[in-house]
Amino acid sequence: MKEVVNIAIGNKSFTLEVDAFKTLKEYLAAFKTKSSVGVQTEETMQEIEERIAEILSSKVSSVRNVVNLTMVEEIIIQLGMPDGTSYFNSGSASGTQKTQTNSKTYSQAYYQEAEGERKRFYRDLDSNVIGGVCSGLGYYMNIDPVLLRVILVVLFLAGCSGLLIYIILWIVAPAAKTPAQKCEMRGWPKTAENIEKFTRRA
Repeated sequence: MKEVVNIAIGNKSFTLEVDAFKTLKEYLAAFKTKSSVGVQTEETMQEIEERIAEILSSKVSSVRNVVNLTMVEEIIIQLGMPDGTSYFNSGSASGTQKTQTNSKTYSQAYYQEAEGERKRFYRDLDSNVIGGVCSGLGYYMNIDPVLLRVILVVLFLAGCSGLLIYIILWIVAPAAKTPAQKCEMRGWPKTAENIEKFTRRA
């Protein structure tokens, strides 16, 4: 039986095999070193840890509750590095880890998951005019938000319920505040590179 360690990732507790823990620790250290967000580095690291915890939660179960090296390597391939490169091809990983990783298999699994990324409707506070409803709807429906704004104004002027619809959506839809939520709003995979784009803007 392999030696295991209990750690907290993204405010969730996980049991990792020692080699998986070492690999994850090295990845996070390399990610932090390559991160170019300056004072926002801690926020980015928190987002990455939360994303790792989210993926790990989907991989572990009551039957298989120990995280092994293969799971960690899959996550590292999926997230990548902040500059968009692969951790295992960047010289950050040790030689043994590089040879153990079947990059092609993991990359295929990642792209299959990325294709299945579903957009969520959020209010877009980065390009909002009033409450970010039209901009968020634009991302969700792949429509120019200006067109949506025009439609709502026309409905309002025509005596229809354009204003009421807008207010209801404003109340119901959450605002995209975190980098992960901004990725979900656009239907982008929540990779390290994408998360860091929004952290830099903050």
